[in-house]
Amino acid sequence: MNEPLVEFQGVSFQYPETDAQVLDNVNLSLPQGICSLMGQNGTGKSTFLLLASGRLLPTQGKVILLGEDTKALDEVKKQPLASLVYQNMDFETEEHLGDLLSFVYEQGYLSPKNDVFLREIIDIFELSLLLKRKTHILAKGEMQRAVMAFALLFGSKSVFMDEPVFAMEDYQKHRTFEYLCDHARSTGRSFYFSIHEFELSKKYSDYLLLFPKSGHPESGLKETMFTREKIEQAYQVPLEFLHQKENLYRKMMNQGTPGSLSPEILENTRIL
Repeated sequence: MNEPLVEFQGVSFQYPETDAQVLDNVNLSLPQGICSLMGQNGTGKSTFLLLASGRLLPTQGKVILLGEDTKALDEVKKQPLASLVYQNMDFETEEHLGDLLSFVYEQGYLSPKNDVFLREIIDIFELSLLLKRKTHILAKGEMQRAVMAFALLFGSKSVFMDEPVFAMEDYQKHRTFEYLCDHARSTGRSFYFSIHEFELSKKYSDYLLLFPKSGHPESGLKETMFTREKIEQAYQVPLEFLHQKENLYRKMMNQGTPGSLSPEILENTRIL
């Protein structure tokens, strides 16, 4: 039996200069594989991903990542175990995207290396026409596809992703997750991602980690977690209402990034 991907042992976390704890005495043992994280905004999903990948350290308790206490990991030891894809990753470089992809692949942990995999990633994420561009001129959806390509090429055993596809076209979202599923099952790598879209979560994950508005997160096989009772208990609204909100959220993402949208639309999607 495989060891857990990550264990939370009595984990509490509180950001400096704040009064409230984001996570309070959380105990979880989470499997390797593909897991989606769902819950209302502000329930701790992003913080969980930061803790699980070792980018934050718990205020109390231990986070064990593939058998290693994250408090004992320096950057050199951490990188082969876990990568993190932030929700909004923007950076400027002088290098073209194609050169960066090759560099990340060469410096990463996959072995043996071959040009076939690099070309496959470029094709899957539709980057061939972007290889001569610099990252700061990429559109949001293009940047998300590039960052996903970086994460796969780097080769960490696990990748934790915070809203990694929200700016992509619908067909690109499905194409991305279909590839992640195939890649995970052929390589044994694990992918944990937060997402607001029920359809994608249910279709492309093996496990669901559900963050309620109050109380501790709960995990399990998606077949046991995607029930009306559990979803409504976590979100504290009827399931039909959530589907309406999801449609509004999709409309919001099609119109632009949250910062460019009207307060009315943002309020209507707040619980997602």
